[in-house]
Amino acid sequence: MARPLDPLGFEDEMCPVCKSRKYLNPDIVFVFNPECYHSMCLNCANRLFNDGPNQCPHAGCNKTLRRKGFRSAFFGDLAVEREVDIRRRVAAVFNQVEDDFETLQDYNNYLQMVEDLTFELVNGTDERRRQAEAQLQAWEAEHRADIERNKKAGREADEISRKRLAAERDAARQRRIEAIKEAEAEKRERMRSREMELDNLAKGTTTMAAEPATKVQLKRRGQMNRVAEAASNPTVAATGMGMGASEVERLSIRGLKEKPKAPAPQGPYDPFGGMDFAPSRYKLHGGLSHPLMEKYRLDRQHVAGGYSFDDFAARALYEAFAGLGVFVEDEKETGSDIGLSQETSMAAGIAAVGDADRMDLD
Repeated sequence: MARPLDPLGFEDEMCPVCKSRKYLNPDIVFVFNPECYHSMCLNCANRLFNDGPNQCPHAGCNKTLRRKGFRSAFFGDLAVEREVDIRRRVAAVFNQVEDDFETLQDYNNYLQMVEDLTFELVNGTDERRRQAEAQLQAWEAEHRADIERNKKAGREADEISRKRLAAERDAARQRRIEAIKEAEAEKRERMRSREMELDNLAKGTTTMAAEPATKVQLKRRGQMNRVAEAASNPTVAATGMGMGASEVERLSIRGLKEKPKAPAPQGPYDPFGGMDFAPSRYKLHGGLSHPLMEKYRLDRQHVAGGYSFDDFAARALYEAFAGLGVFVEDEKETGSDIGLSQETSMAAGIAAVGDADRMDLD
């Protein structure tokens, strides 16, 4: 539990010996001893414990303290300081890693056991705290060899990590130094090129003025090797002579990812995969009439409901032509080539098309 604060924000902390408060003396320094985690001011700690071990001045505390055990608190709450010290001590004893266990479940059970033991040491009663302390000491005595081996492995891992970080820092520092040197060399070369260009202009010759500037530009882009190879190869040099200066000095960047090409344009989405539901044995024309249909065309009950007489004509023609080409005896002997699922799909497709010149399957 954190200490209460006064209205001005100073911690309400008082030395049990000299009764000094941080509110009255903001520069006072408080120290504590991990034996009992009772705090006092630094002056009283020096006065009481410089001559040797002494009893804790807090009322009811019978711990014998020594001056070398006192230290300043890193956290504002001594309860948090105590928990951190306990967890650090437990972690030094229970330092097994996942590779030491056969399964992940065993490692998780080990971590749960360590956390339960830590909780008892931090928040348990006096009896549970003594039991947890005894378990901690027994484990340390039983697995001393494993603890030392894991400590050694941890120190080696820390040393490897420290060396790796040091090598990375040295490499980064070397890169910065090289970049600075390269920038200075480029600056000197640019100044020298400028001076040569001015000298050539003063002498009236401009043929040699472009060479240093081109050299600086190529050096800046890392193209000196390619130019040297082209100069040593007569074929490449002859090819370069026939090109313009922009073609010879054109740069290329390696390692770039290829730009994704635009996908080919696709047509509208067809849910039926291009299946054609148009009737093959007849062609349906709009506006078909029949004497039995004429009286219904003028009937307000049919027209107002949105009924389509073209759909009626399409269904009537479909039913009329549906049996053509179907021989029941052959179907009984060989079986139908179209299954029930295909018939259902075709019916759903025809119903979904809903075009005037296509038949309606019911």
